[in-house]
Amino acid sequence: MIRIHRRAAAAVLVTAAAVLLSGCGGGGHDTAADGKSKDKATVSAPSAGGTAPAPSASSTGAQDPGTTEAPGSAADAPKVPDAQLTPPGGGTFTAEQKTYLSGRVPKGTDPVAVLEGGQEICDRLTRTAATDKDAAATAIVTGDITMAGAEAAVDSLCPDLKPVITAASRGFADGTFTVAATAVAGKSVAPGHYRAPHPSPNCTWRVTGKDGSTLDSGPSGSPGGARLTVPAGARGVTSSGCYAWLAG
Repeated sequence: MIRIHRRAAAAVLVTAAAVLLSGCGGGGHDTAADGKSKDKATVSAPSAGGTAPAPSASSTGAQDPGTTEAPGSAADAPKVPDAQLTPPGGGTFTAEQKTYLSGRVPKGTDPVAVLEGGQEICDRLTRTAATDKDAAATAIVTGDITMAGAEAAVDSLCPDLKPVITAASRGFADGTFTVAATAVAGKSVAPGHYRAPHPSPNCTWRVTGKDGSTLDSGPSGSPGGARLTVPAGARGVTSSGCYAWLAG
């Protein structure tokens, strides 16, 4: 069994640059040339009791609707067969590591570098969740870590963090959404009660009815966060400066 150690930052960047020439997309996540998401290895979640950082251009908008591609790999790039997934320096991967790497390593890429990407996501979510689980979920909702990347890493490498994934999957980021019985990431919000655990001082939100009237609205709320209710008869939800809304 191989024990993976983090490479120097420069080495990782060089590896990433060699593989990820498919370009970057805007919004809450990077996209490959084929339109599928690429996982990030950065988190900018607020710490417990602190003030959430202003979202960057890459952390606003809807969360990633989901893909199982390896961090930074093009969706159509030929992948290394599972039987050939071995560490370049010898040894073997654990069963969990092989599960994560399966179908995710482009040919010509060091599988250890891909594995380190998943482990980095687990490490960052673990550190954040140890202090504030809401902040860990917020990092996913806002796109600092793509939902696809978080799901893949958590499922295989750090399953104890599945509650964070569940919380993030029920939330939504700043933006304008319609209301539907079943939420669709980036498009619609389901009726229910939501809270923004780390809003900025400029957080504002509004829930509208079918006739466009205001059903519920508010400013940033208390230091403990903001809350809103989306009734079944609502038509839309708009939020700004609140970063992420989680169910509950």
